[in-house]
Parts: sequence; structure tokens; C-alpha cells
Amino acid sequence: MHKCFYGDNIDMGVLELSPNESHHLYNVMRMQIGSKIIALNGKGIHAYGTLIAIDKKHARIRIERITTFAYPNHPITLLQAVLKNNNNNYIVREATAIGVSEIIFFETRNTECKLKGKICDKFFHLQQIAIESCKQSGNPFLPKISYFEKLEKINSLPFDIRLFGGLREHSQPLKTALPIPLLKSNVCIAIGPEGDFSPSEYAYLQQNDFIPCRLTQNILRSETAAIYALSVLDQLINS
Repeated sequence: MHKCFYGDNIDMGVLELSPNESHHLYNVMRMQIGSKIIALNGKGIHAYGTLIAIDKKHARIRIERITTFAYPNHPITLLQAVLKNNNNNYIVREATAIGVSEIIFFETRNTECKLKGKICDKFFHLQQIAIESCKQSGNPFLPKISYFEKLEKINSLPFDIRLFGGLREHSQPLKTALPIPLLKSNVCIAIGPEGDFSPSEYAYLQQNDFIPCRLTQNILRSETAAIYALSVLDQLINS
């Protein structure tokens, strides 16, 4: 059953989709009147219905059943150093599919691609990628995506459990660093840039209660490390 996105509250009755979603159903998916559709709002709703009207800019769905999902008891936030090329897009797409609740991009000393002056355009694009990933994966919750210019602003965030990917000695395995059963709620993990965190950033993170974690025996690319860490955390927390 094809999924579409409607970023507002959804009730029983007739739902009119945005021109963009209507265009996608009509021109890309070639949907016809009578097709069964699931409308997601990114706020925990899956609305099941039937397409009753469609053209290039207008599509309407008659909602017949609504399923409401509970917000995760232990939401996971990814703190991700900004990467170059399309790696940020990849991280948003895959992290959304896994079910991360929030993605916060930040810049470090070794960040090669600076977002300064390009925030609005870049984050609109990343938000659209997250929406498409929700539609593809069925994730009922659209993650919040934001940006910090400096790593130091992370300390103001209210996380109960703080982890970061570390390549140096004394880094713990991820399953050891995460207390199970999980009694506290909010979990975050910070992943550094291509050139890793600088020595001063390592010190800053540890001074602010971030636990260094060794993800694997080998060195991973930053975007691989992010998705690997989220996958392991999801299994440890939700299995």
C-alpha cells in the first residue's frame, strides 16, 4: 500500500494532500481513484484510506481507519558532525528509517564542509529526505533536524545518557557503556567528522559526561559509524 505525507493532524473524513504529494501520486506513482493509501503525519499517525480524487495538483483521500503509535519510551538522538558531499543526506535517510528521534548536526575543528550561510536551503532538503524515508520505512515519527555551529552547545541539551564514538584507548564497547535495563530515558550518541574529534574535543566531551565508545575493532567511516551505532542502540534498547 502506497504511503503519502500530510504534516498536520489527521481525522476521519476527507483529506486533501499538498500539491507536491498530489503530483507524486499522480505523475510518479500513477495512482488512480480507488487506490488504497496510507497517510502519515510524522506525529505518530497512520491513516488508512481510499483515493477519491486525483489530478496533477489535487488529491483527496477518504480516511477509513486511523492507527496511533506511542512515542518511544527511550528516544535516541544522533549528534552528528557535518560531513561533506552527500553523506549528510545518507545519514538522515538511514537514521530516519531506523527510528532516531532527533538529528543534530554540529561543526568541529576537523569539519571539512561548513554549513554557515547555507542552513535554510540545506535543512529544507534534509527535512524532505526525512519525510521520504518515513514514507518508505513506515516510521510514524518524523525526526527533528537541527544544527549547532559549535560542539560546545551540546552541553545544554538534557540527555540522561551521553555516548560518543571514540577511537582512543579506554573506549568501552557500546553494549557495556549503555546500562541495561535502561532506567533513564533520553539517549544520545555523538559521531565525529572524517578526521575524528580533536584532542580538545575529546576532553570536552568527557568533561561533560560523554562516555567514549568503541564501535567495532576496525575504523569506520563517519557515516557508517553513525548508522552502525544507531542500529546497535536500537537493538539494545528495544529488543
